[in-house]
Amino acid sequence: MEKEVKIYPRVIERIEDWPIYRLSKDRTEFVREIDEHTFRRLASKHKKDLSDVLVKTIYQERIRIKEDPWKVDPPNDRSFWNRISKRLIKKSLDRDSAEAREESEQILRKIIHRYSEEIVGTFQVKTFRFAQRFLTAFFNRIFNAAVGRSLRAMFRGKRNLFERLNIVGDVETVRSLFDHGTVVVVPTHNSNLDSILVGYAMDQIMGLPSFSYGAGLNLYNFGPAAYYMNRLGAYRVDRRKKNPVYLETLKTMSRLSIQRGVNSLFFPGGTRSRDGAIETDLKMGLLGTVVEAQRAMVAGNSDSFTRRSHSGRREQ
Repeated sequence: MEKEVKIYPRVIERIEDWPIYRLSKDRTEFVREIDEHTFRRLASKHKKDLSDVLVKTIYQERIRIKEDPWKVDPPNDRSFWNRISKRLIKKSLDRDSAEAREESEQILRKIIHRYSEEIVGTFQVKTFRFAQRFLTAFFNRIFNAAVGRSLRAMFRGKRNLFERLNIVGDVETVRSLFDHGTVVVVPTHNSNLDSILVGYAMDQIMGLPSFSYGAGLNLYNFGPAAYYMNRLGAYRVDRRKKNPVYLETLKTMSRLSIQRGVNSLFFPGGTRSRDGAIETDLKMGLLGTVVEAQRAMVAGNSDSFTRRSHSGRREQ
């Protein structure tokens, strides 16, 4: 007997009206906004030690390139950081010089822009629709194989993945949140398929628009995965990079994205929960940007968080 699953209508019918699509269409301006906000914050925070921050960043990046290179790294990675290093040594290590300060700021802007271009992904409607069809067929095949306990069952089975997806709770309340503002989902992290399964359930069953989510840059080493993630709203997170410029750029991207109304998904524990229990220790890196975005919205410091919904009315 097949399990009856309620399929909800779309909260926002047209994909072109989804916040994540609108952000992708405005990618160039969004990257520029990230660059400017990140620069202002770092320049203000490091008025007296900006050269030290740059030296630390360049040193860590050159160590990364030497000791932990990845296939996905840009081909000009080494030459870029070599040029930046020589420029810094030549023109900006004299901390008493206004000219040196100006040169340090120019170097900082170049590094920030390189990071923001790397981090920000895109959202392509054609790729998304293909992924919908492909994932439905793929998961159904896997489910049939598991039920039939053989590879043959992948092709002769009639059961659907919906029979095993349990959507419990007040779904209507969750759906209604999209009429009031930006929605942030913080699920427990159980497996490497979490982003795909959670996204699939929210899309195919709950009728929610796509969410922005972080994908480890190491996953982009596999060509097909890189192609689709780069076009399905994922932003890239390189956990090798721990310098203050990269971390500030990443957090600024997340904060501004939320302020622009893009719904986001975070795994608050930062890593997988082995026993499936809800995490008690939260990683406040990217998750903290939700609080920052909310503070900015309440303070009214930016017009970017005020957006028009699919129905045309203004939201806060």
